Amino acid sequence: MQKTIIKRIALICAVILVPVILFAGAYGFVWWKVSEFADDFSRDISPYAEMSYQGVYIDLFQSEVGLRGMRFTPAGMKGDIGIDETTLKAPSWGFILSLDEQLSQGELPESFNIDIKGIDLNLQSGYMQDWGRMAADMQRQSGPSYDTLACGDRHYFSIADIRKMGYNHIRSDLSIQYNFDRIDKQLNFNMQSKTAKMADVSMSLSVGLTGDTLNMQTLAFAQPQLKRIKTRFYDRGYNLRRNTFCAGLNKEPVKEYRQRYSTLLNKRLSYEGWTIPDPLFDAIDSLNNPGGSFYLRVDIPQGFGMQSMALIQQPTDLLDALNPYIEFNGKAVSWEGTMWSEPDPEGRRLLHELNIGTGVEDDDNSDVAAISDDDAEPQESDKFAHPVYERRSAYAQRRAKNKKDEKAFKVVDVPNLAAHLGEPVILYTYFGRKVEGRLIDVDDKVITVEHRLVDGRGTATYPISRDKVQSARLYY
Repeated sequence: MQKTIIKRIALICAVILVPVILFAGAYGFVWWKVSEFADDFSRDISPYAEMSYQGVYIDLFQSEVGLRGMRFTPAGMKGDIGIDETTLKAPSWGFILSLDEQLSQGELPESFNIDIKGIDLNLQSGYMQDWGRMAADMQRQSGPSYDTLACGDRHYFSIADIRKMGYNHIRSDLSIQYNFDRIDKQLNFNMQSKTAKMADVSMSLSVGLTGDTLNMQTLAFAQPQLKRIKTRFYDRGYNLRRNTFCAGLNKEPVKEYRQRYSTLLNKRLSYEGWTIPDPLFDAIDSLNNPGGSFYLRVDIPQGFGMQSMALIQQPTDLLDALNPYIEFNGKAVSWEGTMWSEPDPEGRRLLHELNIGTGVEDDDNSDVAAISDDDAEPQESDKFAHPVYERRSAYAQRRAKNKKDEKAFKVVDVPNLAAHLGEPVILYTYFGRKVEGRLIDVDDKVITVEHRLVDGRGTATYPISRDKVQSARLYY
């Protein structure tokens, strides 16, 4: 009897302990593999940054692993980038345990999630100061930012400016997911970003593939086609701080600053070739108000790939092809009526290229072909004026006074073109295309223009159907 009881107790212990031992063994093995992968990753990025972490997170039931208390120190810089937690979720433990090997072979899982919580950037740290200086150099080359229009004499916001807006730390959460639908042969991406007291941004993307395998090598030849895009933006405090900061620089109420910003935004869009209907422009401008939001959705069942992109000649062609649905602040807005033409103020760039191509020196026409530094400066300064667009506007106003007496590109009737063979011309078609060059032939059906190639290797002849020409400009 006593032996029977002992056997039963031993059996019960075995039933209880064996799963526990197996679970503990599996947990320990996974912990070791995750630690090994983290240490290898730390070693791989060591030339760029030092990485440390406080602990490993494992959920055997949800196939989740992660690292907690991560710190990154960029090489040669002072200060740490902190991350509270990074979590990785895959469809199976088999993939997680062989993650390094799988990725090295270019194999991808059918679904994959990465959650990064508590990304902390210290704006007073050495690395942010260094990155800020590098960003400033790039922004100087790319020109003034839209964000700084009407904001004193700022061309861009420095780290010091961001701190003056009340941001000492920037804390963000980032989540990235993707999954592969083998039935529809479609790869779906999702990204969500939340930055405290700044903004929330999300984006989803669906790409159609020709094959049903998920491998980096096959994806490179899978002729992907865009099927859907959705993106959202919510202001969570940045607009209020930016508006208050800029109004303070200008020593004016926020309302007056916003009106000034709206005026300069309209000028800059026009300068860059855009003609935007008033309802759409007002909606775009409202995105800069506190709590502004934006939503865009594009559905392309037939797909949009490289062949489709080859047909795009200008931005409005892309709008026509994608036909997006747009909302600002929760209200749908139509983009119909939006037009774009290549910026070319008074045709000076074209005339300069034509003169170079024909060997004509800048003598009598030098005042048209080039703008001197003295002419480029406005006669009167405005302490709130934008340094680029206000200057061009003032110059254009002065030139307009003498426009009737000087040579320039001027609108002419299409029937009168035949009398101006050999002269520089700009043609605009009903489809929004712009053809520029030297007029070489005009008949009842076709207008022929000789255009100098951008690479300077010669010229190309463009015959344009006369009934497709909407307007023409000649230099005389």
